[in-house]
Amino acid sequence: MFGLLRAVDRVSQFLGLSVSHFYLVCAVITAYEVIMRYVFNAPTLWGFEAVMVICASAWVLSGGYVTMRQSHIAITVFYEYSKGWARWWLDLFIQVVSLASMVTLCVAVWEPMRTALVGIERSGSSFNSPEPMILKTLLFAGALLYAIQTLANLIRHLAGSGRPVRPELESE
Repeated sequence: MFGLLRAVDRVSQFLGLSVSHFYLVCAVITAYEVIMRYVFNAPTLWGFEAVMVICASAWVLSGGYVTMRQSHIAITVFYEYSKGWARWWLDLFIQVVSLASMVTLCVAVWEPMRTALVGIERSGSSFNSPEPMILKTLLFAGALLYAIQTLANLIRHLAGSGRPVRPELESE
């Protein structure tokens, strides 16, 4: 069982670290677009849409990695003052709510994704890329990966095993 959980961690880590490079690609494309638009007065048709798809892809596919590392942006006013069992229950609550949210998102985006895939939904812009189809599919995939990683974290939490991922938790 814990071997499967480690495999989920490895997939999340691989995807999270891999897609982090997408932001550099976006910076290069944006710089190219700015130079073409303002220096040569020849804006691209594809620059904005490409950056939007690449950044969105990086964002949705990194959710599992952020979840694995327990590095989400959080309001920690209650969490930082809690200790022991109170913190354990807060962690449980956070994981259950996260899992329920991601399952709900997967269910909600399933039909729009399926429709976009079947009809190869396009943006309707001058470039007319299949951006909506790509983003809807990646939103579903990212939510599913996030849910699977949250489930792995929840199983570890309930089993009381596994190493704390955040270093500050190791001292407790």
